[in-house]
Amino acid sequence: MAMRRSTIPLICRIVLLALLFVTACGPLPLPLALQPTPTATALPTATATPTAPALPTATSTPTATPQPTATSTPTATPLPTDIPLTPTATLPVLDADQRIRLFDQIWAHVRDSYVYRDFRGLDWDAMRVEYLPKARDAATMDEFYALIGDMVKKLGDDHSRYESPQDVVEERNRFDGDTKYVGIGAYVHDVPDGGLITRLARGGPAEQAGLQVRDIILAVGGIPFTDTEKFGPRGPIAVIRGEPGTTVQLTIRTADQPAREVVVMRRVIPSDAYPSVEASRIADTQMGFLLIDTFSLSELDELVANALRDLLAAGPLDGLIIDVRSNSGGQVNLMMNTIALFADGGSIGYSKGPNRRYDLDVPTGRQIEALVNVPIVVLTSGDTVSAGEMFASGMQTLGRAKIVGLPSAGNTENLIAQDFDDGSRIWLAELVFYRPDDTLIEGQGVQPDQVVQADWWKFDIAADPQVQAAMALIKQ
Repeated sequence: MAMRRSTIPLICRIVLLALLFVTACGPLPLPLALQPTPTATALPTATATPTAPALPTATSTPTATPQPTATSTPTATPLPTDIPLTPTATLPVLDADQRIRLFDQIWAHVRDSYVYRDFRGLDWDAMRVEYLPKARDAATMDEFYALIGDMVKKLGDDHSRYESPQDVVEERNRFDGDTKYVGIGAYVHDVPDGGLITRLARGGPAEQAGLQVRDIILAVGGIPFTDTEKFGPRGPIAVIRGEPGTTVQLTIRTADQPAREVVVMRRVIPSDAYPSVEASRIADTQMGFLLIDTFSLSELDELVANALRDLLAAGPLDGLIIDVRSNSGGQVNLMMNTIALFADGGSIGYSKGPNRRYDLDVPTGRQIEALVNVPIVVLTSGDTVSAGEMFASGMQTLGRAKIVGLPSAGNTENLIAQDFDDGSRIWLAELVFYRPDDTLIEGQGVQPDQVVQADWWKFDIAADPQVQAAMALIKQ
């Protein structure tokens, strides 16, 4: 899946990404089928909204008990060149009365549960007047669900969102790691010359065609990658996408070598082609590098624990650098369980709304013994959002890590999921994350102990200026 980033490096457009059952702003509800094994941390549940009588249910849509999640703010992280292949739910057909009942359930849930009681200056009553007739009379169910989604977006908090039954099933598949995509298998970020390949799917079409990380895509089908007029609003990534078995011609430049033409056949890309957790030793050092790019994958904390054990099998570490610069958030309980690998207990703060508060206490008894005295640095950027920010803040609060890089996004409201009888779901900001000293990250982000400006995605790990700064800090 090729993903591309906008011209502003730290703002990425990732469209595979943003699923968070536990929205990284604090504890959020998850579907029952996706609930992880209970941990010592108490997670909030959402108050059930009255169900609408006689609403049809969507095919293959599981019911969900609300749970905390860390929703990722839609930042501009790389757009996937791959498109989902996993089957989605069949949309129910609702008559006018059923549409009105469902609409009013959703509207009332926001009215009663939204964390900002002034609705951030939005006239919520006026939204009902404007959108109810449109939703009732929508020509298709796709249009009906899109209209409700647009209304919820009007809240403008960059977190709250409404999902159709199809969206709910796709999100569940992503969380379970069951989603497959079709594309060339590459992450691409905008640079002045074209599209910089920053990651390749293991064994994917791009890798098999000889493309390498740090190669630049100069043109797609003979059209310069930077020609926004010819590619139109969807950009070159839309042209790279296509059906499995079809090909796309790319003009590639490797380092200072002459440009070459490469034909890549699009194929199915499994969901694990881009590992969400990767660990390695930095060349010529005894320091470890751990990438965690989400907290919204089933058993994410166990993946981290296993990666660390494999890393430590080669010998002790002098330091550990944890990269959450592209972490799009996820489930709060998975984030808390991950912190527990590095710190044995303690509080990272609490999540609070108008009517409730949940303390965020790190589970005990999970800390990896070989890391107890190992100094840690966490790398953050403007693309570190939601649960990713809470992780960085928690490690900093507990005195377990220093932060290097740039301030995080500052989007840490806690979403709580509420499911409806038709199979749709709303993720609503009902709580806000506070640190133990009662200060907020919302709107300002986690502040690094050492600010380092760098286009970090352009570099290999050892040459990355932020990694180098982290190593120097560890050695002090």
